[in-house]
Amino acid sequence: MERASNVPLGGALDAVRGVLAPADALHFVMLLILLRHEAERENEGRPGLSRAGHAWSVDLNQSLWMRDGLEVLSVVMGGLEEWESRHIRLRDLSPDLRDVRGSDLEPLVRCVAAAQKPTSLFESCLEHVQRAAKGGDYYTPAGIAALLAGLMEPRPGERVYDPVCGSGGLLLKADEYVQAHGGRVGDTALYGQDSSRNAVETAAVNLTVHGVEGSLQGPASSLTDDRFESRTFDVIVANPPFNQAGWSQGGRGLHRGWRYGIPPEGNANFAWAQHVVSKMSATDSGRGVVLLPTAAASTSKSAELGIRAGLVEDDVLSCVVELPAGLLSHVRNPVTLWLFTRSKKPRTGWGSVDRSGHVLLIDASDTAAKAGRGRRSLPHEARSRIIETFAAWRGAPGQAAYEDVPGWCRSVATAEVGAVQDYDLLPSRHVGVPVSEHEYADKEERVRDLTGELHSLFEASHRLETELLDLLSQW
Repeated sequence: MERASNVPLGGALDAVRGVLAPADALHFVMLLILLRHEAERENEGRPGLSRAGHAWSVDLNQSLWMRDGLEVLSVVMGGLEEWESRHIRLRDLSPDLRDVRGSDLEPLVRCVAAAQKPTSLFESCLEHVQRAAKGGDYYTPAGIAALLAGLMEPRPGERVYDPVCGSGGLLLKADEYVQAHGGRVGDTALYGQDSSRNAVETAAVNLTVHGVEGSLQGPASSLTDDRFESRTFDVIVANPPFNQAGWSQGGRGLHRGWRYGIPPEGNANFAWAQHVVSKMSATDSGRGVVLLPTAAASTSKSAELGIRAGLVEDDVLSCVVELPAGLLSHVRNPVTLWLFTRSKKPRTGWGSVDRSGHVLLIDASDTAAKAGRGRRSLPHEARSRIIETFAAWRGAPGQAAYEDVPGWCRSVATAEVGAVQDYDLLPSRHVGVPVSEHEYADKEERVRDLTGELHSLFEASHRLETELLDLLSQW
């Protein structure tokens, strides 16, 4: 198909507004990107046109605008038959083009044909889906995905697993990290599962257009129907739904062997945490990271507290990072990152410092940047500081010696977390500087310091009030 000058996705979507539902328009663009990718891949260096190539280069040009929407969709899906035979039938991503004329679809076809980087266009589609989402599937922002990959440091030859893979973004970032650090395409074995068919289809297309292979399973919940039951993995990354009720599907999930305690049926937070730990390779290099709501770090509900205590006492928890509010479109509260590892002893891939019996707590709750109305992102500088702090704590090569930084990070003995703090792991409650009576020469000095601390708290309260009003303004 002849390339046109670059056509922005937003303009193309505006052009079909009122003709196509936004979700159908985005799904059609995703299918066109896949069709273009398959056409270019299959036809490279070969005489003649493949079926995908013919559909993309010929059928979508010949009398396209004389057809109706269903005929156009038939052309696209016909070109993708071979891909579907190797991956998954595209049912949920198939748009409803009834009562649509072929000419109405021209802006979307031209947009895909003009794209200089189809992968960037696909990512823009996911961003539009994310902003429009009011329920159902949510995709992890690219900045958060990059943070998880940077903390896990996947290496060539390792197996990476996402038990709630969504669009496959976390898996792609892991593969991207490996390639950026000397690996090649295909060096990382990627595995994913999701309970949503729409998510599995989206992930399959996403991996394909990025030139990456992966083993995807579903639709099925990893908590009740683990399609990789006999496998463990070197790296696990997960951004599960928060406070998920009814996750056990009528008690099915309650019968598996929960090592640290049976998660409450009305809340899957610690089911996901335990699942991540259970899927880590038995070797010392097995490691995982999961996003959880902030409340999980300090809840006093007996079942959850017991599981949290078990994770601490078993010494598989290496770090908890408190992140700002507003980073995820479906969660307005701050969130936490939980990092797990089989061993904290010195070794290649970990570092030179033995951190057995300790947990690193990082308070990054005040690091967000505005990313549009009511939206926030985690800046590159904040992500880098989190990654470097964790690396320094481990004694990773090339890092300066770790030191506790008041207001930012603190290494805490698990004995202290248990005996003194009742297994409260919320970093903001640990990293501040405690006030000691003997530090003050007189009462006036203490009053001055307490006054200064009070003013700081007032400023923090005002900042949080402003952030909350900004978040609420979008509703």
